Amino acid sequence: MTLELVVDGSRVTERALAFPDQARALRIVNAQSYQFACEFLKGIKALREEIADTFDPHIKRAFEAHRALVKEKREAEAPLADAELIAKRALVAFDTEQERIRREEQQRLEAEARRQAEERQLMEAIALEEQAQASGDAGLAMEAAAMLDQPVMTPTIAVAQSTPKVSGISFRETWSGQLTDLAALIRYAAANPQFMNLLQVNQVALNGLARSMKGQLQVPGVRAIVTKDVAAGRR
Repeated sequence: MTLELVVDGSRVTERALAFPDQARALRIVNAQSYQFACEFLKGIKALREEIADTFDPHIKRAFEAHRALVKEKREAEAPLADAELIAKRALVAFDTEQERIRREEQQRLEAEARRQAEERQLMEAIALEEQAQASGDAGLAMEAAAMLDQPVMTPTIAVAQSTPKVSGISFRETWSGQLTDLAALIRYAAANPQFMNLLQVNQVALNGLARSMKGQLQVPGVRAIVTKDVAAGRR
């Protein structure tokens, strides 16, 4: 495909440069000046069509060339993208499994440490109770009973991850929220205005409702807005 990117738009560009000053000079004070402004607006429309005729064919060719190149690049990268996805899924699956194994081992070790701590506490309480019975010391008996009521303190046991560290490879977690009950979210946001940003207006539907009902639109929290513009046809 031969792509010609050199466009001679100087003629229409020079003509267009004069229009802003002419527009600022407009003074619409009567029917005649109103008619003149309308003709001026139609002149802008006509010149814009000339500009489109000048540039659009070249823009179209450039766009088609760009689209073709993007397609070729995408096709060249497709096998690599598939391979990358497969490899990443395998790495994530392995890392996830190793993390599961690590957590289970940590829980097992902590449970064993807790069991041993509880056993030590019980043995110490039994020893105190035996001393209390042998000596008749009521204080030791109370101390033994209080010891059994105390929570068992066990340390958190850290188990190292077994997934090897490889330079240039890292795992990234991406968290996202999922809506499960819109009505519940609306009630919560109404009671907690700081979360009102979680409610997003369907602007397309709202605009459609305003177009159909116009000034008759009556929805709490919504108002219909009308703006006017001028449409200009060709001379």
